[in-house]
Amino acid sequence: MTARFELRARYIEGWYELDAEKLVAAASSDFIFDDPAETSPVNKESLAQYMVRWDARTRLLGATNVWSLSDEVRQDNNGILTDWEWWELKGTELCGMAIVKTRNDGVFLERITYFDRAQQKG
Repeated sequence: MTARFELRARYIEGWYELDAEKLVAAASSDFIFDDPAETSPVNKESLAQYMVRWDARTRLLGATNVWSLSDEVRQDNNGILTDWEWWELKGTELCGMAIVKTRNDGVFLERITYFDRAQQKG
């Protein structure tokens, strides 16, 4: 297994376990996390603080950090592992899409979007 596969696995474990040390260790030096709920993209240096904000925000919505990932698509091309997935945070209506890109030096991009089920009910 190449480093990018191992680093990608460590990165998602960091999210599942809310383990900032594991998460940051799996990120490359030029890491960017793009969450539209944030005022600006998150870099590697601010990733641990972002995790704390994410956990606080989602717990206010009733989440317990139990995730469901589905419709996962993976491509390994030219040294870049790209994962696309539908994500849902159990106990909430919080869900959306994510793209995660990983090289052998770590995850260098995660971009998430949110899907608003309330828009579908009206």
